[in-house]
Amino acid sequence: MTHYETYEAKAGLSRLEGRVETTPFTITVRFLGGLTEPQKDAFKAAADRWVRVIVGDLPSVVVDGEVVDDVLILAQGAEIDGAGQILGQAGPTHLRPAAAGAAAHLPAKGIMSFDTADLAAMQDNGTLGDVITHEMGHVLGIGTIWTRKGLLRDAGTTNPTFTGPAAMAEYRTLLGPDADLKPVPVENTGGPGTAGGHWRETVFRNELMSGFIAAPGNPISAVTVASLADLGYQVSMTAAEPYTLPNLLILAESGELIPHVPPVGGPIVLPIVPTVLPDDSLDV
Repeated sequence: MTHYETYEAKAGLSRLEGRVETTPFTITVRFLGGLTEPQKDAFKAAADRWVRVIVGDLPSVVVDGEVVDDVLILAQGAEIDGAGQILGQAGPTHLRPAAAGAAAHLPAKGIMSFDTADLAAMQDNGTLGDVITHEMGHVLGIGTIWTRKGLLRDAGTTNPTFTGPAAMAEYRTLLGPDADLKPVPVENTGGPGTAGGHWRETVFRNELMSGFIAAPGNPISAVTVASLADLGYQVSMTAAEPYTLPNLLILAESGELIPHVPPVGGPIVLPIVPTVLPDDSLDV
């Protein structure tokens, strides 16, 4: 049997105070090869960042003959086509069964496989950490299970939106005290994997889960944290990172309101169609 290096990130027990669940949320990253030590460190830091946000345990499931608690991510670097073309694949490969209750269809296993040339380019331009964290967010379900959860409205139109009530409430907070409660704008440009799977770039700009990472320093906003609660996770809202909506008028007047360009040519992330596990996969 092949043994791979693994890293486990666990939510802090202090964040579980007052909750029914007492076992912390765990992300296990299994390194399959092709990554340098600094690149592995970026995966580890990303997992640590997400377990500050997601704190509650999920039902364990059996995937490919092994028990998974809570999310297993296979991470690797591979030669694909050089920098600036296909970044790779990132997303959930296996979802919990409908019988998992509140955790139904939450990811159990996923993959993050990236072109080694693109990884090196991102390391050079300082965006590696944010890009890895962003793509890990997709493995956890952001933008990848919205439709399955019935939370994406008007997909494929010029105005897709996310209708989760918790995220909508946090979006209203960002808009200000006099704002109406409204759905969260979702990306309406870009190809498959960008449109309909991110917060709208022209609204959120440098928020981590907007469509493009153009420079280092992309916070996980309260909207993103709340959207994970809408998916069915137990989250810690105090883990949201400082973020305010940009003043688009000021940006436009200063000539800065231009589309972000991807940090490495055009990061095409190939889609993954996840498998919903059968009910008897629950490890009870």
